[in-house]
Amino acid sequence: MGIGVVLLIRYSPYWVIGFAIIFVTISLPVYANLFFKQSLLLVDITWILLTFLIVAFHGTFLRFILEFRLKQQIRKQFEKYLDPRQVAILVKDPSKLKLGGERKEMSFLFMDIVGFTPISEYYKNKNNPEGLVNVINDYLNRMSKIVLKNGGTIDKYMGDCIMAFWNAPLDCPNHAEMAVKTSIECAEETDRIKKEFKEKGLPDINIGSGVNTGTCIVGNMGSEMRLDYSVIGDAVNLAARLEAQTRNYKDDNGKVTPTLYSSYTKEQLENIKSVEVDKIKVKGKEELITIYKPV
Repeated sequence: MGIGVVLLIRYSPYWVIGFAIIFVTISLPVYANLFFKQSLLLVDITWILLTFLIVAFHGTFLRFILEFRLKQQIRKQFEKYLDPRQVAILVKDPSKLKLGGERKEMSFLFMDIVGFTPISEYYKNKNNPEGLVNVINDYLNRMSKIVLKNGGTIDKYMGDCIMAFWNAPLDCPNHAEMAVKTSIECAEETDRIKKEFKEKGLPDINIGSGVNTGTCIVGNMGSEMRLDYSVIGDAVNLAARLEAQTRNYKDDNGKVTPTLYSSYTKEQLENIKSVEVDKIKVKGKEELITIYKPV
């Protein structure tokens, strides 16, 4: 009976546990009464019933506390890196989250400011480091909102660079499409920032984004003192390499190509038209990588 109670509490929905408690509380005295009528033996069920209720209520309370702490942990870990709607889904069903690590196909985005040095020098000459920090934070805030809106997970900020990925912790079947869509929308937002900079007399800026799709390892990584939900793998590195390549491709006006992505990503795009840009050699790859940009 003890094992049955433990299994009931551990794996059953709360309404099933409540029904079981009510059923046992009502049925046990009934069965005891029937047993007395048939055998004329009086069975004291007080301690049996009391023990069952104590174990049931105590176990249910502990389960509730553990689930509450898990949901708080999920909310704390992901609320700054995921859209609130995605966080709510994870909190409601923590089983969707595999913190221990898993191998899966994902899409990755690396994006940073092209032409950051002139901006940095501008504020340095004015002895205004706070102004530079405000500019970077405003840029990161505006780009991050686009990433989160499109279902991306922000992995980390590295100076003025944003690293994000799709298809974890929640599944995103069109992850390649969403990553490229995000890059396009961030480029459009950067054009609006450029107009604001021009009005303020600030140096011109552009962004460069690299997108790649491939298999990697995703999960909680780090030490006992600090863990981060992150990704590792060759596919991640290629996205970073493509972001660096954006400086090498400019239009007739000298504007940097804002988005480059690999053939692995291009193969999964259904609603975004692409044009081939080049075939390049990147570090860590033997074969040439065909790169594309959106039309």
